[in-house]
Amino acid sequence: MQQASSPQLAFNYLPVRFSAGSFDGGVVAFNSAEQLTEMRTALASSHVVARDRASIACIPIRDDADPVGTPTTFARREYKALTMRLVQEALLRSVLGWDYQLRKRQPPVFVSRRPGKDLFGSVLRHPYPPALDRLHVYPEYRLDARIIGPCDRPGIIVGLKTRYEIDMTVAQLLPLGLDVTGRYVLTTDDTAVPDPDMEAGALRHVVGAVDQVHDGKLLLRDAPAVSTVPTDRAWLESRLDVFQDVLTAIAGTDIARLLRELDQASFDLLGGYGRYEKTVEIAGRLIQRGPLHLAVGLTAAIEEPVGSSRGRQVSGNRYKAPIFKFDQAGDKTDTSADRGLDTNGPFDTEFFRTKRPRIAVITPRAHRGVVETFMTKLLDGVPGAPVFSLGFIRKYHLSGYDVQMHPFDGATDDADAYRDTCRAALTADPKPDLAIVITSETQEHLAGDDSPYLVAKSTFMGQGVPVQEVQIETVRLAKPEYALNSIALACYAKLGGIPFVIAAPRALTQELVIGIGTAHVKASRLTAPERVVGITTIFSADGNYLLSNTSREADYDDYPRELLRSLTACINDIAARQAWQRGDELRLIFHVFKPLKDTEAIAVKQLVESLTRQYTKVEFAFVSVANDHGLVMFDRAGTGVTTYGNGPVKGRFVPQRGHAVAIGEREMLLAVGGPYDLKSATHAIPKPLLIKLHRESTFTDVEYLARQLFRFTSMSWRTMYPSRLPVTILYSSLIADLLGHLRHVRNWNADAITTQLSQSRWFL
Repeated sequence: MQQASSPQLAFNYLPVRFSAGSFDGGVVAFNSAEQLTEMRTALASSHVVARDRASIACIPIRDDADPVGTPTTFARREYKALTMRLVQEALLRSVLGWDYQLRKRQPPVFVSRRPGKDLFGSVLRHPYPPALDRLHVYPEYRLDARIIGPCDRPGIIVGLKTRYEIDMTVAQLLPLGLDVTGRYVLTTDDTAVPDPDMEAGALRHVVGAVDQVHDGKLLLRDAPAVSTVPTDRAWLESRLDVFQDVLTAIAGTDIARLLRELDQASFDLLGGYGRYEKTVEIAGRLIQRGPLHLAVGLTAAIEEPVGSSRGRQVSGNRYKAPIFKFDQAGDKTDTSADRGLDTNGPFDTEFFRTKRPRIAVITPRAHRGVVETFMTKLLDGVPGAPVFSLGFIRKYHLSGYDVQMHPFDGATDDADAYRDTCRAALTADPKPDLAIVITSETQEHLAGDDSPYLVAKSTFMGQGVPVQEVQIETVRLAKPEYALNSIALACYAKLGGIPFVIAAPRALTQELVIGIGTAHVKASRLTAPERVVGITTIFSADGNYLLSNTSREADYDDYPRELLRSLTACINDIAARQAWQRGDELRLIFHVFKPLKDTEAIAVKQLVESLTRQYTKVEFAFVSVANDHGLVMFDRAGTGVTTYGNGPVKGRFVPQRGHAVAIGEREMLLAVGGPYDLKSATHAIPKPLLIKLHRESTFTDVEYLARQLFRFTSMSWRTMYPSRLPVTILYSSLIADLLGHLRHVRNWNADAITTQLSQSRWFL
């Protein structure tokens, strides 16, 4: 079954109409955060109190409210943020008026626990163990007021997710046979003042991980505030994986059916069609209750969801998938990177140097047999498979390979054994060109010198050898060809190869695109994170986008200095390669991990101008890319696609990749995951990207910037599939995350990144 050709785009966004163009209130000078808190508490029943610019605005919500501050009339068009704060407060009062308790106040978040709403209760079959009555999966809602949305009007985003709940203390779970060692637990601060508007569970907070259980108490590690907590005052986190572990301990042989039916019930709520229907239902309930009372003399009428059958309609564009190129002349092209590689070989076939790579394989001796079989499939292919039948050598037009196995006596969590074996492999003369290191899912939580993955990366990369990690769980896959296809792609890029490029529109202006990504690196979950920044540079030349430069990581406070260093090197290098002349025009496009503050944007602008005084004209665009904005895009004409043969349909109401809708003059919503990208028929609807152009930008063609960014989601050399982020952000975030963690491994040599590994895409 194919997607309908004429999309009907809709959103979880409810526009609002205001009854007046202004509202009255008072203004008080802002002195401190404590003053603001005190005023909110004192005036909670009569006013909305909000910080606005350098003042505190006090807006009466009752006719008999006493005036506070200097009388002021607020024009809505000039005070958009304050107006939407009034909407947010009105939504909060509405939720409390519906007799819900809150999980969060701003924006209001609440859980529906009314009869029939428990998804887990709907899949239980009598008889069942009594403890299952203490497990729940409820819908959780979030109502978030926004200044502008998909119809260029103010409105409300309807957020929806599932909330897993384990309504048992650790003391009640232990007799069921559940091992709580290593699990993080929550407790309640007994000194906190109870809030009747908030759920009891909302006041619980994570305090640490269980090290051991002793005499009715939990002894904790990674616990900054407390070292012990009574088992009857501790709760496990209500996460999906923890919920499933508790369910497994209780349910016994019925676990497979329960998980399968719960997965379906969750999809019915959060899949494209179910989520759209729930948005329409919530809108109907809000509309039925009448306009929101915002302030004295001001109300807001809520409309149907944008794009629904009775709502405001929007139009958008469908961006075409990029063209992949496999030679410099542009004669070898394809719309599929995988098919193009099979047919043409990689982009740099004629000038790639490492035609017979030397590969060191590091593996625990217990896995040597299956690893050897896996390596044979990786190098020579999987005959008859739908993908990767050619294998690494033929697909990438290599002449052969030299593989050296390095088995060791030890487990996949023995970091010291990995270090010793990696060092031994580096004594070979000549050194290997690539190391493949076999690890396991069980060591993913380890950090620093305790992590076999990081220790192996540090040891090899410190000597200029890139590393490809492969988990033993992947090695054991019955059908590994799809994983092998992506692993081979990353390996070629790590060897310094260019598998493919994508076509860039030819322009008169020289163009650089700089990605600034971030990672939060923590030694343990509850320790303070280090905020690390990575930088990636891509440039367009001769109609191709090419990865030019990747930086080392930098602390967040130091990233402007690292950005200056990276840009200086990149501009000088590309100017020499492309023979730029004095007077050439230059366009610099920044993709950033968060919206730039005005001060940051101005600083970066001044920084770049100082580098480019020799050019006649320099244009700037600061583009932030976010996927945590709450907006969801639906296609009401989307019928989905069948999975295997006549298998179940997946992706109903999910828009195809590339659908883009403008939000105002400086924002764009872009679908980057379509029906074909869903992993299964019960996969939730993918999140679109929200692209925002900063007001300091001098290049303001949002349509051009969005199309370019969409092409970059297909440029990843990490897997054969498009990514959910542009490579500018993806690569720089990978750089920041990996190098941030490698800092904590002893003897790490960071200089290798900018010297011996400068041509390798070592971070993939």
